[in-house]
Amino acid sequence: MIRTTLRKLLTIALPATLAAGLLAVLLIEVWVRLAWDDSRGRPGFFLSDPVRGQRLAASYDGWFAGVPAHTNSLGFRDTREYPLAKSAGTFRILVLGDSVTFGHGALYETSYPFLLEQRLREWRPDVKWEVWNLGIPGYNTAQELAYLKEVGGSYAPDLVIVGFFLNDFSGFDPKPNPGVIDRTASAVLRTMQRYVYSTELYKRIYLTLRFRLTESKENQQRLQHLESEDALLGRAGAADASEQKLGGFERVSDEDVRAFECRGAGPRGNSDVAAAIRGRSPEFTPWFDAVEGFRALQHAGKYRIAFFINMAPDICGGQDRFFDSGTGEDNVALLEFLGRDTPAASSWGEFLYYRPSQMPAAAAHSLGNSNLVKAKALFEFLRDRVLPPLLPAAIAQ
Repeated sequence: MIRTTLRKLLTIALPATLAAGLLAVLLIEVWVRLAWDDSRGRPGFFLSDPVRGQRLAASYDGWFAGVPAHTNSLGFRDTREYPLAKSAGTFRILVLGDSVTFGHGALYETSYPFLLEQRLREWRPDVKWEVWNLGIPGYNTAQELAYLKEVGGSYAPDLVIVGFFLNDFSGFDPKPNPGVIDRTASAVLRTMQRYVYSTELYKRIYLTLRFRLTESKENQQRLQHLESEDALLGRAGAADASEQKLGGFERVSDEDVRAFECRGAGPRGNSDVAAAIRGRSPEFTPWFDAVEGFRALQHAGKYRIAFFINMAPDICGGQDRFFDSGTGEDNVALLEFLGRDTPAASSWGEFLYYRPSQMPAAAAHSLGNSNLVKAKALFEFLRDRVLPPLLPAAIAQ
């Protein structure tokens, strides 16, 4: 009797259940595809990565933060394709970073790596400049280090610029040696993210159930993150076209910057970031280690490294000026630490010469003229301090 029942379960009930489940999955996939808004582009902007947590899909066309998002076949934001082998006279720069470098809400042509390339071409048209924007939204310095270790050998950069933003102190901790199970699971998820339109639906259902069963804050944050990410990948919420424009802004003089005082501003606040950096706070240990990892690559002669700090001063209310409310000390501490044995620059001081009303989102996901100012600060730093000893040898090769 038991054998007969078991045989029926294995030969009839189980196959029938599996077939019903497969049919349900197929029907859900068909339903999601029929309801899919083609203006959003294809799914799978972010793909699972066993080491870095996630990466960008190659050859992607869609939207991110309200603007068109396109990646080339190498998987970074660019409308152009590149051979890995450099032609004669080429100088290749990789710009690592997070959403600020990627250009959250910014058109590709107004991201600061692209604008940097234009400045370099104007300066030295005899050089074939390639500035590759390797910024990935959500990355921290440790993930950027893992990214460079993965692609640096094949990309063969003449210079690597590591963009820094204040949220880079924390985030995902890369797994340098993922096991077979991790790699297999990541590969399966990556395939689903790219080709199965209903993947995000299943993920949302799973996280919702986990939150309702556990009511944990962590699961709630994961669900909120998924909702925020889904909103970013939609077409709605595009930035104002006026914020994307370049030019038409005023630059004040050195004397004006020195003489300016923000009326009504209180005393400068204490700098917690500066104190944490100078005191080597244990809280920032993963970030310190990542920076040292970049330095180790330079000391070993593998890459030329430079750091670029994406920061802007606070805004003086009612006077349309930037001023130092205390973040200047953070900027100095960052330059001191990042500048040890590796060149480091910042956009913080350059923004003091401009009016916030003409610099959209300068201190966050910069747009338009804000990226133009960043490109200017970075270009002048490279032109004066970094590139002179590097150019002759690179061009000769």
